[in-house]
Amino acid sequence: MKFESKTEKNPSFDAKGIETVRRDQCALTQKVLRNALITLFRSGVDAVREYLYRQWAMIHAGKLPVSDFILTGRVRNRYRGGRIGPVQAALARRLAEADPGRIVRHKERLPYVIVAIPGLRFRLRDCVLTPLELMEEWDSYTLHSAYYIEKHVNAALQRCLGLAPYNIDVNVWYRACPKPRRRVHHWPVTRSGSSASMISSYFGSDICAICGIKSKAKGTARAVVCSKCRQDPQRVGYLAQIKLNSAQHRANALASICSSCNGCVETSASFASVQVVSPGSHCSRPALALSNHNGGASKRCT
Repeated sequence: MKFESKTEKNPSFDAKGIETVRRDQCALTQKVLRNALITLFRSGVDAVREYLYRQWAMIHAGKLPVSDFILTGRVRNRYRGGRIGPVQAALARRLAEADPGRIVRHKERLPYVIVAIPGLRFRLRDCVLTPLELMEEWDSYTLHSAYYIEKHVNAALQRCLGLAPYNIDVNVWYRACPKPRRRVHHWPVTRSGSSASMISSYFGSDICAICGIKSKAKGTARAVVCSKCRQDPQRVGYLAQIKLNSAQHRANALASICSSCNGCVETSASFASVQVVSPGSHCSRPALALSNHNGGASKRCT
């Protein structure tokens, strides 16, 4: 924080060489680090801890736009020793194999995102997608929130907050903060077109889409209605229709904002398809349509 003159009351933030101004970091890391440093200078360590708790909770809840998670990496034509190279190089080769005309030039910066896959161990190059691929298959993929927090946000915070006189261990704060325990229930169709390549493709959600309590899913249903709610199918259909209408109104409002920016005609149908089936079925499609509208509308508009 700096003051340009003696009469200036509000200082300005100026950074050189750290993640707030580096191009190889995502916007999420830049925003969190910048606001954390400003909060530290103005309010102290306790305020920084509370701010980071809120940001970590928002990242895990998926309330931030996709544009904040986009990373960019420079791609080279060849790497020393014939190595595979970083994740952006693996993504560039996959794009070139799918479309020979889409060749990334030497030292070109390629945008990408990291998505979550089932299991505790994974290869990072198997989790990389372009932002357009993520938006086209938003219902199948989920951003890897733990990877972004631990490898990017916390690493940048530790390099700054771990210095004297504060000597803050950001990882201890992160382990102490409450975090949701989510399981990846679904995995998209493979490159070869098979949808049953992984065991997680047979799993369904275990949270009721109507009342929110834990229940048992059947088959590959992505949304489920518990046995208690299923006893009153008229009530389930009524509540699902109300939630669907509310999601459509929000999607139309976001569509009007996108139309004013890109000059294209956008409606709620541009974000997600609407599918409604009878409430007595095993898979509650009204709740599924609601989740598609909420996720698709908010992400597409960014």
